[in-house]
Amino acid sequence: MAELTWDVWVVIALGLAAGGLTKGITGLGLPGVAVPVMASFLGVEHAVMIMLFPTLITNGWLVWRLRDCYREVPELRRVVLMGFPGVGVGAAILYLASDQFLATVLSAWIFAYLALRFFRPELKLSPQARRRFAFPVGFASGTLQGSTGICAPVIVPYVDALGISPRTYVFTFAAVFMSLSFSHLSILWIARAYPLEQLMESLLAVIPAMIFVPIGSWLRKYLPSSIFGRMIRVFLFVMAIRLFYTAWIS
Repeated sequence: MAELTWDVWVVIALGLAAGGLTKGITGLGLPGVAVPVMASFLGVEHAVMIMLFPTLITNGWLVWRLRDCYREVPELRRVVLMGFPGVGVGAAILYLASDQFLATVLSAWIFAYLALRFFRPELKLSPQARRRFAFPVGFASGTLQGSTGICAPVIVPYVDALGISPRTYVFTFAAVFMSLSFSHLSILWIARAYPLEQLMESLLAVIPAMIFVPIGSWLRKYLPSSIFGRMIRVFLFVMAIRLFYTAWIS
């Protein structure tokens, strides 16, 4: 296990600060920004373990702060409910499918969705479609979380197609990420696969993330909905490029 010297902590704190700022604005980006920074010093597994508590706590804070948005997404209960068994299935898939296969499927899914949004920018799911897709999206998100550690490639296109306000965007992402990270953390705890040293490092990592998430939330008030939507799709595009690069070039 890599020893965390003060200079490593400075770099980690900067990555968490940038991720927390992005998280506060869009509801996304904390692991996507911070994990690559930490992984370059600590390795991917150590970085993912450190991110568990910052992910859980920052999302929990956003859910509480935006709890009045709950009524705008009645399908959320279905998504979260099916996410729990999905995490278990994903853990099994992790041992059966190659990283290249998973990354290729995810990038293809995102590119297909972005192409659909390009040709049909007015796309918005009907109330019936929202309910119909909630269960499979929840299960797929949980499966993806358990097998790759991320679920954004599935949940973000679904939420983007709901046509909801920026505040409800962030609330929905936070609620799903919070429930899945809690499930992931519980499994590790029960399996005693979470060393005490990494637990303490993860709790310390909450501090820089939580300082900047509220700042991002404040900045979000000044973003028009159209700009917010473009930011979400740019995030998806970057994620798809990164997945494809990791699968076939890196």
